[in-house]
Amino acid sequence: MKKLLITGIAAAGLGLALASPAYADQDSFITTLANDGWHGPVDAAVALGQHICSDIAAGVPQATTLQTISDNTTDGVEPKDAAFFYSAASSQLCGH
Repeated sequence: MKKLLITGIAAAGLGLALASPAYADQDSFITTLANDGWHGPVDAAVALGQHICSDIAAGVPQATTLQTISDNTTDGVEPKDAAFFYSAASSQLCGH
């Protein structure tokens, strides 16, 4: 997985991330990403993950969230990378 520069979406989702309760197992989330080759700012990754969790809780279709990730990252994240990030957030961070 290439490095994600997720500052754009992280900034947009930061308010949601700060307002959301911390269900997260953030260490597992970051470890899952790192084990797949991701490296980047942890705070931004967690903010993006929380944004994904908020979208899931609100019933936003996965495809819409993936498109938002792709549109709002500075290096044009590939769909497979966005999908992996979504999956990692869903399973590790969203507290299902």
